[in-house]
Amino acid sequence: MIIGIISDTHDNKTSIEKAVNKFNEYDVKTVIHAGDHIAPFTVRWMSKLNSNVVGVAGNNDGDRRLLRKLYEGYGWKFEDLIAEVVIDGVKIAVTHGTYEAIVNALIYSGRYNVVIYGHTHRYRIERVGDTLVINPGEACGYLTGLESIVLLDTRDMKARLLTL
Repeated sequence: MIIGIISDTHDNKTSIEKAVNKFNEYDVKTVIHAGDHIAPFTVRWMSKLNSNVVGVAGNNDGDRRLLRKLYEGYGWKFEDLIAEVVIDGVKIAVTHGTYEAIVNALIYSGRYNVVIYGHTHRYRIERVGDTLVINPGEACGYLTGLESIVLLDTRDMKARLLTL
């Protein structure tokens, strides 16, 4: 299965729409959002996804209660600090990455096949021991100028960065 990974959308409607189109083009079944949606209304822009969504709150997200309500309205999952999911037998932890100690604890815990985080606006795809660590960079492109997402194939555990 192909999993879509996105973070730091920061209210950028154009980037969100491009990401949605890309995820739908690749027939992604689950999208993971690693936080910093910013305003809850951005969830409505994601509603054209042909997939389930799992998201976590970022340090800049405003009304987390409304974010959760909107996620749940689409049948999606939203967590404040850490989301844990199992997809195709792959154990995944998701956090925004505001706290580097939490990111490292998840990576080195040995409990997860994949740890996903955002926050830094810099992409990272790296194997640390038996754990695949993924930061999709920033979808918004505001800090680096690179609007990016990641696709993860659970069959071969290969991740690739896509630009929007």
